[in-house]
Amino acid sequence: MPNLNTNSNGYTLGFLAIMVVVVGGALALVSSALKPTIDANILLDTRTKIMKSLLALSEEDENSKLTANFDNGEYENNVKAYLVDYNGDVAAEKIPATYDFRKEMKDASKPIENKLFPVYEYTSEGQKVYALQMLGLGLWDEINGYIALKEDKKTIKGVAFDHKGETPGLGAELVKYKFRKQFYNQSLFDSNGNYDFVVYKAGKLPANGKGVDGLAGATLTTDGIQAMVKHTAEIYKNFLNK
Repeated sequence: MPNLNTNSNGYTLGFLAIMVVVVGGALALVSSALKPTIDANILLDTRTKIMKSLLALSEEDENSKLTANFDNGEYENNVKAYLVDYNGDVAAEKIPATYDFRKEMKDASKPIENKLFPVYEYTSEGQKVYALQMLGLGLWDEINGYIALKEDKKTIKGVAFDHKGETPGLGAELVKYKFRKQFYNQSLFDSNGNYDFVVYKAGKLPANGKGVDGLAGATLTTDGIQAMVKHTAEIYKNFLNK
């Protein structure tokens, strides 16, 4: 039996090939095992943002009461999630697991008139609130979130924002309560139903207080939030007018 030359190129390449297969298989198993946990965490994060916008709690209550609401099944019992079309009509009574808002919005082959949009309708004490999903662009990458409107479909109940890569201490402040609180109880539309809401550049908020004072040192992120909110109002306008 010939001796195995462990110093040869063939041995090295063969060993590397075996290791690639073994390590790849191990990673696939780990990924498969962790997928249910990862999916559950993503779902919880999504629902947390939805409820954060729908409930518009105080800063002190956000964490404790959101946790209590989930423990009590508040989302499952009181939130109805469905899809509407561009005309504002319900296109699906439930949101399919295969539906992806991000993909839907970024699908350049499909005109906006043919796209579907999610609505999260929350009922509490006989009052309805509607959370609409948002997607936009900040300074470095995607910004997103939910904006909830009261039963009149004009007045903002609450908002929740997230981002992929905004600058810490600047654009990333969009997630903070201090910034989000400015949206509460503001109207998106004037008395004639025209869009009438502005996220101003920092320090430019008019004396009447209508609108939102933007993020200091984050002009492009502020502009992105303004564009995102306005675009959301546009794509949901027919639903909001019903």
